[in-house]
Amino acid sequence: MTELTVRLIEPHEYDTWDEFVETSPQGTLFHTSVWKSVIDASYVPSRLLLISCFDKHNLAGGCVALERERLGTLTAVTPLVTPYAGFILEPPAGEKISDQVSRETEVITALIGWMSGHFHYLNLVNPPHLDDMRPLIQAGCKLVPRFTYYLNLRLHADEIWQRFDGSVRRQIKKAELEHFDITDNFDPMLAYDIFAGTFRRHGGECPVSREMFLQITTSEHLRDMRDIICAHIDNKLASYIVLLKFQQTLYYALASTDGEYLHTGVNSLLIWEIVKMYAGREWNVLDFVGANVPSISRFKEGFNPRLQMHFQTEHYSGTFLKIGKTIRDFLVK
Repeated sequence: MTELTVRLIEPHEYDTWDEFVETSPQGTLFHTSVWKSVIDASYVPSRLLLISCFDKHNLAGGCVALERERLGTLTAVTPLVTPYAGFILEPPAGEKISDQVSRETEVITALIGWMSGHFHYLNLVNPPHLDDMRPLIQAGCKLVPRFTYYLNLRLHADEIWQRFDGSVRRQIKKAELEHFDITDNFDPMLAYDIFAGTFRRHGGECPVSREMFLQITTSEHLRDMRDIICAHIDNKLASYIVLLKFQQTLYYALASTDGEYLHTGVNSLLIWEIVKMYAGREWNVLDFVGANVPSISRFKEGFNPRLQMHFQTEHYSGTFLKIGKTIRDFLVK
């Protein structure tokens, strides 16, 4: 058995950590120190932890989680507007599958052991391509399947267009008749009001703070990893999509449409504009970051993406905490 050490990554090690994330099959933008800067600024005094697992020489794996105290209980959870947190592993080395499985099992077991010793409750949405969940099951974790959609950007834009459902193509053509101005002219304060208005229309409050929204859409931390595409009509912001970029993946991070223009098909038009901008270049996929809400999933399905499964991990370190959670869930049904 390999000797492994689990500890928090120190600031002077961020470059090493980010290089590891870039090579990990599970690594995403949301595992990087850049995203940590965004979350830490949005969740003061809570912080995003970069938890490492080292062998004698190198990083072998890690886990990302938001450390938060709730009712005197220390928890590790996935932050808002963060589609993936949780566990990442080194790339496979060698050709023996048994050696790879053994290595990954040791690393995940070490990480979940450290975390369950430090936190009373874990709730982490793991990234795609973390395929072998047996070490988490053996550690007593509850696993819940989750889904996202991948749109293949390696194809030419014309081929992607032909794969869209007819209803999506009709919405795009309908929006084109409105003569929207498609630019990157983005007003973040107005954009947040439109975003929050989406929740109000459905009778709820926006869970994303203005501070967090501004961190994602305007902060220097993400400047080189962010593109924003907007649709205006009569100089009024009608719709926008915030893309975050990492490696060869585009993440559909934030999007909203003014209620006045929902009937125009403008959101479908913006997705088509993204396809025309990025398809057939160095990008592999547009990750729609979610296929779990039925109404939103139906909209995304029209672009004929590929369904990708990943897993949410939940773990309780205390019996009383688990009982309390069970009672609370029962009462709110």
